[in-house]
Amino acid sequence: MESNQHVSTNILPGMTCNGIEFFKDQEQRLQIVHGGRIKPFNEAPYAVIQMLQDVLHREIETNSILKEWFPESNMAKLEKFAWCRFGGLDFEADIKDNRLQDGEYHGCPNRGNCAGEGIICKLPVYEGKRLTTKMIRLIKLLSGTDTNEVIAMKMDIALGSLHESKKRLYKHLGVQTKQEVAIIAHRLNLV
Repeated sequence: MESNQHVSTNILPGMTCNGIEFFKDQEQRLQIVHGGRIKPFNEAPYAVIQMLQDVLHREIETNSILKEWFPESNMAKLEKFAWCRFGGLDFEADIKDNRLQDGEYHGCPNRGNCAGEGIICKLPVYEGKRLTTKMIRLIKLLSGTDTNEVIAMKMDIALGSLHESKKRLYKHLGVQTKQEVAIIAHRLNLV
């Protein structure tokens, strides 16, 4: 008897490899996947905490913003840093082979209203090029079912301007179709 059920082959980093994944759970608490287990952030190995601290020592502006937000607690500062930069749950390890990735995009209710936007959190990189906020918005809209007319209206631009924006975006991403954009959006955790 054949089954029509889809079986996912995606396994979270940290479950069967030495990678580590940070993510926000349903209660919006920061967790890590490490050593085949899900643990709260405060149980992260010392080496992970040290790696995050090393990044903050190098990124002076990031560290300055976080110090302003959490002047009394280094652990709260590190947790917020990991939350903002790596809080999305995806299938690429945040730490792999003892190296911290650049960061990942995930939904944040403070986008557009945060002093640390683009500094603490990072906009995604695709094919070695950092995306802009405008590109991300267009990618998200193109990944849905809206027509070009509706997308132009949502972006508050003329239809001709939308076509020019799409043309530039497709060239930047190296794609030719809306479906390819949707695949990239999914891969980058944008939708």
